[in-house]
Amino acid sequence: MGKKLELIVEKTVGILLAVLVLLLFAQVITRFVFVGSMLWASEMAVWIFVWITFLGASLLLKKKEHMTVNVLEILLPEYLYNKIKVFLDIIIQIIIYVFLAIVFYNALPVVSSVSNQYATSVEISKVFLYSSLPLSIIMMFIFLIVSLIERIRGK
Repeated sequence: MGKKLELIVEKTVGILLAVLVLLLFAQVITRFVFVGSMLWASEMAVWIFVWITFLGASLLLKKKEHMTVNVLEILLPEYLYNKIKVFLDIIIQIIIYVFLAIVFYNALPVVSSVSNQYATSVEISKVFLYSSLPLSIIMMFIFLIVSLIERIRGK
C-alpha cells in the first residue's frame, strides 16, 4: 500500500508541477506578448505551489530525505552512537507523531473556518487550498505507519 500511495503522490506532484510551469508560461506570454493578463493565473499558481509543497513534504518524509540534525552522530564515538541509535530513532518517531497530530488538530478548524470563502479571481472554495495541509499530514501518518510495519517485519 505504501508504494502505491507513494507512486500516486509522486505522479500528482509531477502533474501539478507541469501545470504550474504551463500556467506561469501562459501568464508571461499573455502579459508580454498580448499585453493582457490572466487575473486568475497568479492566484492559482500560488495554490498549486502550496499543494506541491505539502505533498512533497509527505514524500520527503516517506523517503527519509528531510533535513536532519546529526550532532550526536558527529560528537559521539561510533560504538556509543550505534548503541543508542535505536533508542534515538524511537524518540524521533514519537516526536514526529506528536508534532503531526498537533498540526493536524489545529489545521482542521482553519479548514472549516474558510468553508464560506472563495478565491478572489475564480469561484473555487478556499477549502481546496487549506485542505492540502491535513491531507498531507494524513499521508505522512500512513507513510510512517507503513514504514514502522516494514521495520517490524524486517524489510
